[in-house]
Amino acid sequence: MGTRNIPMGEAGPQAADVMLRAPRTVAPETTVAEALETFENPRVRLLLVARGDTYLGVVTRDSLPADADPGATLAAVTAADAARVAPADPVARVVELLEAEGTDRLPVVADDGAIVGLVCFNRRHGHFCVDA
Repeated sequence: MGTRNIPMGEAGPQAADVMLRAPRTVAPETTVAEALETFENPRVRLLLVARGDTYLGVVTRDSLPADADPGATLAAVTAADAARVAPADPVARVVELLEAEGTDRLPVVADDGAIVGLVCFNRRHGHFCVDA
């Protein structure tokens, strides 16, 4: 399964309409060294930390402390309070949060705490990446 782009003007009406439905996640036991290796791919900007399908938080390149022990796990540096949206949130709310957070990625989390998607926004071209 690939992805396709939806222009912002054609998106919506809900976050569920503009998300990737099978985002990759990492376990909280993932090491800082493993995270840094993953971040070597310039397309990876955000790691979704989950236990099974339960959302625990996110890690970004910039949130990893420069002096972090490479053998330490992400459990200690995961931002559990990071911005996220619910599947039913309006696209306008999604865009508002993306702009407020200065990011182009947001986890989509259901009311029960399950991670159900990832909003991926290409600001330069004004498109959302969705499942093809």
